[in-house]
Parts: sequence; structure tokens; C-alpha cells
Amino acid sequence: MTPPPAAASARGRLTAEDVVDAAVGILQDFGMGDLSMRRVAAVLGVQASALYWHVPDKQTLLARVADRIVAEIGDTVRARRIGDVAGRAAVAEQVLLRHRDGTDVVLSALALGLGGGALHTLLTEAADSPEEGERALALLLGTVSLRQQRSQAQALGVVTGPDFQGHRRNVL
Repeated sequence: MTPPPAAASARGRLTAEDVVDAAVGILQDFGMGDLSMRRVAAVLGVQASALYWHVPDKQTLLARVADRIVAEIGDTVRARRIGDVAGRAAVAEQVLLRHRDGTDVVLSALALGLGGGALHTLLTEAADSPEEGERALALLLGTVSLRQQRSQAQALGVVTGPDFQGHRRNVL
């Protein structure tokens, strides 16, 4: 299990970063299905109501987690000076796969327009056209989501069907 973020009480007060850090840890250890405001509060040793000073609701919290993941993608792309769409998508895939349910979190935030938009920008600014950037984003998120779901199913011992073997290759 990921250790809890530095205790807010050690610094004297809870911050929005503490809340996001705790959420990222829970996501990594247990997945999106077990990420709740109550669980975040328990990890931080506070009442759930204390979280609402920093995030108005769970969807906003998920959007901030998505932004954290996307920032990691952007930092890696800039550090490696990757300018092409395929290279940026490959970095995004690597980062998303490192975060349990990372693609679902980013996709949810993007769908609701609450977060993750920097990933859209990162791909479209490297594309020859906005349409190419949109296609790259859709292909990336769909492919990585499938890979994450299949990986998690295998880890749980779920028996996969015959279509699984035919679609194992990464298309990005």
C-alpha cells in the first residue's frame, strides 16, 4: 500500500495537494472504484467535510487527479523534447499505464470538461491538423483503456474470451 501523504497535522493544516496526493495513492492501491471522499479523509485522518474546503465534489477531485497524471505526461514530453504526435502518444501511454485506472480517470475528466485538457492540447499542437490530434487522442485513450482493463482482468484471474488474443498488440 502506498504510504499516506505527509500528515497535514505535521504542517498544521490540510492543503489541496494533500487531498490530491491521498487520492492518487488510493487510486494506485485500490483503483477508481474504491476512491471515495470518505476514504481520502480516512487516509488523511480528517473528517470528510474537511475535504470540501479544497474540492467541492468527487468529480472535481478526479479531475485534479487527471490533471496530475497529464502534467506528468507533459513534463516527460518536454524533458525529452518530443515534438511528434506518435512520440507524445507513446509517452502518454507509458505514463497512463503506470497509474492504475489512469486512463479511466483522464477520460472521465475529459468527457465532463473538468480536467485533462492539457493532454488534448499536447497532442493537437503536435499534429498536422486538429482532426489528426483528435484522432490521436481517441486512439490513445481507447487503446490504453483496453490494455488496462485486460491487464486488471488477468491479474484478477478473469478468463478472457477468444477475441482477447487477437487484439493484444499495441496499435500506437
